[in-house]
Amino acid sequence: MRTVIRKVSVILLGLMIVGVFVFWFGWVHAPTPEQVCQHKIQLVHETVGEDQTDGAEALVGQLEANCVIAANRKIQLRGKLVWAEYAKCVTAATTLADAERC
Repeated sequence: MRTVIRKVSVILLGLMIVGVFVFWFGWVHAPTPEQVCQHKIQLVHETVGEDQTDGAEALVGQLEANCVIAANRKIQLRGKLVWAEYAKCVTAATTLADAERC
């Protein structure tokens, strides 16, 4: 009887470990702050017209200086689940306006 209980508990523990692994990589695993900021900078470059290059360079400079710090602060204040949802939304955005709506 004890061996049956032990086998069942080992199987359940293994299933729980697999479940946590799948949950982490499926839901919580998110792009890094650096990747999110780089995508935002890429969207700025794709969005601007020829007459807006000065403003775009100023925006890119501010993003490079503050984006990663702000992203790390967002992770600390709101948690990894909220960050994962936000980061996936931003990296999936095709325009800067879509990224800002996240």
